[in-house]
Formats: sequence, structure tokens, C-alpha cells
Amino acid sequence: MRHLCKLFFILMLAASQQAQALTCTVSALPVAFSNYDPFSNTPSDISSTVTVTCNALVSVLVSYTVKLNAGMTGTISSRLMTSGSSQLAYQLYSNAGRTTVWGDGTAGSGIVSDGYLLNVVVPVVKNYSVYGRITAKQNVKAGSYLDTVTILLTY
Repeated sequence: MRHLCKLFFILMLAASQQAQALTCTVSALPVAFSNYDPFSNTPSDISSTVTVTCNALVSVLVSYTVKLNAGMTGTISSRLMTSGSSQLAYQLYSNAGRTTVWGDGTAGSGIVSDGYLLNVVVPVVKNYSVYGRITAKQNVKAGSYLDTVTILLTY
């Protein structure tokens, strides 16, 4: 029994007053877990990248946060992908050890923050790894499981 699991990211930006001299964007590709085997004792792990690109018209100190919401169902502490009425639990982390849930700062989750001096007309591209895990031994029906997580970039 195999399951195809995909996770899509929707991108959102929240800009501060300094946005007139500074522009930042966030991007991420859809994440696809490999086929999930509900009989395996091993969790299904993936990694992907969230990219933040900032550009300025004048030299400026930039700082921002990157937050991930709970997705379409579930909560930040218990994210769920769905296939019809079936649900498959998964989680997103900001560290390779998969100990810090990447969320919005609530429910014990962490956020990603960064800051640096941005020079004139020289964009800075920063990549942040996102680590996903579907826990082992979930009794779920075969199907294509999907969720959509929103990325909020605040600067």
C-alpha cells in the first residue's frame, strides 16, 4: 500500500514602513514526500528550501521573520495532510534533528529570524532549510495526501 504525499506552500508578505527603500520576497517549491508505507517502522523524511530575497535602493539594515502556519487542517503542533476524509499526520521543522517545529511562535513552535546590512542594488538571497517528517506506522488509506502551508515573511 503506497501513498503519494505533497505539501504546497502559499507565500505571503507583510512589509513595514521601510518597504519604500527595501523589497523582500519569499519563495518555496512544493514539497513531495516519497511514497509512504504505513507498515514501515521508519518515518518518512524530506527536506526542502524556503528562499528569502531582499533588495534595497539605499544601504539599509534589514531584519525579518519567516513563519509557517498550521496548514489547511490540524494545528501547528499536529499538522495533517488529507485525502478525502482520511488524514495523515506530518510535521515541519527548522532544524535537521527535527526537534524545533517551524510555526508562528505559538504552541511551542519556533520561527526563523535573520538580519544583515543590505547594500545598494545588490540583492541578498538567503536559503533556509525546512525538514519534514511523516511519523511511522500510521493506519491510513491509500491515496494522494495534500496540505497547503502558508509562509509569512514579515520585514
